[in-house]
Amino acid sequence: MKLFSILSLACIGMIGSMVIFSFPALAGESTNKGKEHKPFQQSVIHEGIRVTLTLDHIDPAKTPGTFKEGDDIRFQFSIQDTLTQKGLSGAFPAAWMDAAADENGDKSPCLQKISAFLSGGLFHRAELDLNVYYVLAMNKGPSITIVDPLFGYNNTKLLALVPLNSPGLDWTFKEAQDVFYVSLPATKEIAVVNAFNWKVDRYIPLQAKPSRIVLQPDEQYLWASYQIPRLETQASGVAVINTGDHTIRKMIPTGAGPHDIVINDHNTHAYISNKGDGSLSVIRIQEDFRQKKISLGGDPYAIAYSPVADALYVTDSKNGRVQVIDGKAQTIMATIPSDPGISQIRFDPSGRWAIIVNPENDKIYVLDAASNKIVQQGKVGSGPCRVSFSDELAYIIHRNSEIVYMIPIGEIGKPGEPIPVVDFPGGQHPPGQTDFPSLADGIVQAPGANAVLVANPKDQSIYYYAEGMAAPMGNFSNYGREPRAVAVIDRSLEEKTPGVYETVAKLRKPGQYDIAFFMDVPRFTHCFPVTVLPDEQTRIRETKKN
Repeated sequence: MKLFSILSLACIGMIGSMVIFSFPALAGESTNKGKEHKPFQQSVIHEGIRVTLTLDHIDPAKTPGTFKEGDDIRFQFSIQDTLTQKGLSGAFPAAWMDAAADENGDKSPCLQKISAFLSGGLFHRAELDLNVYYVLAMNKGPSITIVDPLFGYNNTKLLALVPLNSPGLDWTFKEAQDVFYVSLPATKEIAVVNAFNWKVDRYIPLQAKPSRIVLQPDEQYLWASYQIPRLETQASGVAVINTGDHTIRKMIPTGAGPHDIVINDHNTHAYISNKGDGSLSVIRIQEDFRQKKISLGGDPYAIAYSPVADALYVTDSKNGRVQVIDGKAQTIMATIPSDPGISQIRFDPSGRWAIIVNPENDKIYVLDAASNKIVQQGKVGSGPCRVSFSDELAYIIHRNSEIVYMIPIGEIGKPGEPIPVVDFPGGQHPPGQTDFPSLADGIVQAPGANAVLVANPKDQSIYYYAEGMAAPMGNFSNYGREPRAVAVIDRSLEEKTPGVYETVAKLRKPGQYDIAFFMDVPRFTHCFPVTVLPDEQTRIRETKKN
């Protein structure tokens, strides 16, 4: 994880004393009865650095400054230089919430507490770790596995298992990672999953089989492609779902599927490929979903959008070509020849370089959006079927090989030269080998690390690979289930604006707590006291259980 790459534990004992700047009343207390509670905020200054802790409810209906067990809370740390009054960016702070006293009533000194948390291990775990992430696996069966990776790669803890009405096919996550959506074609619905309590909040019925699902960048609408059995030509298209109340805004027939979906960065146009009738639907979102059809011919399916070119790229597996659609004129601006069998196309984080895979001839291609040309191509493995990106590498998984190929993004785009590749084994079986493939990614980047997670269905495992190694460092067991896709919910502190770091967590138990804060450069530690009150309904339920 990102914070541990910069920690040097030997220097913790050299930290000087802290000077309290301001401490409002503890959460749950009121110094003036009858007056409205103020939001919880505490500040401390040390050697010219001010750290301010602010706690807010996710639910705006909750009373500010008063916290109970079960509340979802936003933890915010503002780190500021007192001389310049500027936020300290790139600080990589760490924080934990733990009981202020042990079972004997003895308080652990703040430095001792933080040292124990940093050392890790099962005997030094805080009540609430604000530096964690969770690994999600979309299983072959009707469930999603949630794993906490901090227990070690060969002894992971099954945090939760989310049961679904039927197996998922695709998923998409809100930016805040508080909610995610899963398409369930067998039961003709979309599951809305709460990422705090790991439960399905509701199912959105479609009366049709959903497959690809995509959130607009502004998250106003969820788009879901659908097909109605035996009526694909007449009733195949996309459903537009309002994410506020989860009602269906509109069902839009577009043409025979299957379909891929892309929304441009401006939230103005949705692009829907119609493989069954060789066309592309362009839907104007802000003009009451007015639709324009572009005839492409062949079998157009996979779509990728380049914000650099403001253009859409559609692969045609039948004719072996990529057609480029102008993002402003909504017309075909170029046709790029390739080979029959090409399938998925994905752009790197810069939006300039696209990788195209061809499982039929075992080749991959590098497309340059600046010139609209394929500038490199070459064979890699057996049956390359999916491509994913980290910050610096493209990852290719295969249907018929356990080897995962990596392509350094900074070294591609050189016409006439071979594509540079390195590789590692992604398990005992090919990661792309499954009889029920998901539309979601099988490889994702681990938060804050030069590492990725690789789902391997037949191995019933998720592998952790650190870039530069010859093999994975270890694996997360998926507890006898086949993981067809993998995703990450990041609950570690993230810099939202310069010097402001946030995360969200659920308060677990009532009591007196310390929120332990640590920053390595410049060195800073402090424990902020906070009170969590019991929730009456929770206490009643616990009493009944006992």
